Amino acid sequence: MIPMLVMIILHSGSGVEIDLNTDAITNLRNPEPANKAFSPNVKCQVNMSDGKFVTVKETCEQVRRLMEQRK
Repeated sequence: MIPMLVMIILHSGSGVEIDLNTDAITNLRNPEPANKAFSPNVKCQVNMSDGKFVTVKETCEQVRRLMEQRK
């Protein structure tokens, strides 16, 4: 069986579209309100299997729903 690449489209804090492979997402994290390192538009930090992370406008709940819909 050939593995299928499953992508979701999210948006950076500035609104740029980001295509992410759902198999590479390791976990989701809500930014802490006191942490001023992220722009106010960022609602979720998406951690990736390569150790990097992406911050997006979508909430972590919205990201989870998109991932579930793509399964």
